[in-house]
Amino acid sequence: MSKRSSDTDQATPRPRRSSRRKMRLFNIVPVRFRTNFLKHDYNAQELHLRVGDEVIVETSRGPSIARVEGHVHRRLLPAESIPRVLRRASEQDLEMAERNEEREEACYRFALERIRTRKLPMKLVRAQFMHDGSKIVFYFSADGRIDFRDLVKDLAHRFRTRIEMHQIGVRDGARMLGGIGPCGRELCCSTFLESFAPVSIRMAKEQGLTLNPKKVSGMCGRLMCCLVYEQSLYKKKRRKMPRPGTEVFTEHGKGTIYSIDVINSRVTVELLDTNRKLLDLKEVAFEEPKVDLTVDADALEPSYLWDDLLEDGAPAQPEAPRRSRRRRRARSGGQRSSSDARSKEKSADQASPPTQRDSKDAQDTKAQDRSTNRRRRKRRGDAPKADPKKSD
Repeated sequence: MSKRSSDTDQATPRPRRSSRRKMRLFNIVPVRFRTNFLKHDYNAQELHLRVGDEVIVETSRGPSIARVEGHVHRRLLPAESIPRVLRRASEQDLEMAERNEEREEACYRFALERIRTRKLPMKLVRAQFMHDGSKIVFYFSADGRIDFRDLVKDLAHRFRTRIEMHQIGVRDGARMLGGIGPCGRELCCSTFLESFAPVSIRMAKEQGLTLNPKKVSGMCGRLMCCLVYEQSLYKKKRRKMPRPGTEVFTEHGKGTIYSIDVINSRVTVELLDTNRKLLDLKEVAFEEPKVDLTVDADALEPSYLWDDLLEDGAPAQPEAPRRSRRRRRARSGGQRSSSDARSKEKSADQASPPTQRDSKDAQDTKAQDRSTNRRRRKRRGDAPKADPKKSD
């Protein structure tokens, strides 16, 4: 009898369907079969089990031997949803298990010979004898469907027992056989990896690995499962880094990003002269730096270049703005008199610091005022005041 399945572990019996799912408290113990390294939860019932004990458990294919891999703990689960541990393995059970292992090796060699003779496109992974000897299960992997009816007849005629053929994937086959990976440690799938995550070649590109099938493939011939472990970290760090081809500015000049090192936060910049520099991300600017073209004055030089020509070395003051009378009259609307304008000019002259030009303007203003006063006295008929200088 032949049968196909994609499961590598020994399937547990399906729970009975019921309209009402009652919850019960079970004594749960994790066990592991000899055919794979996955742990399965079983109902320990009232057995006192320890880590390392050999037990006989029930499966969908019949009773099988397993090893306890953890301590018993309590858990609330639906009734009849978990398989049971039948009993603790006795000495006869252990002897039977050793005898079955020897038979499995002989069955594997005979089945491999018949596969090569019939030239079937399949890879035989393992042969398993059930604990009670009721059947032999052969695990194989293939790319498509295989017509193995003639092979089953040869095996049944040779071993005189029930034969089952289970097709599994190449990853499940590597998990079942085990081995050492390119990192020097045991395969992840055969030690702790319970489920296979999808792996793509894009992950290898984003992590900067060499796209060589021998470098990125595992023992099963597919992409290594460990590429998934650091993918989230690479995605998070890659968002903060520029893409290759981005124009940047460095201390060596303008260039273009050739490649990036995500883990070390470094970039390789190709300069205009085709030279490449490995720089830290902090040493790269995405905007052209602004250059200050202003010339700063020397602190030792004078603030004004013509100070040496001034008298007594007095610092030059900025020239006070002079406004014409017409502009002042135009702004005032022509309503202010000339005396008011002169008084404002005097107040402005007093407020501003005196300069040479301002002193000359003040003398001219005083002389003009004197001549104006003389004219007014002549018109009034007043005698002019005696000049003290002439009397002397």
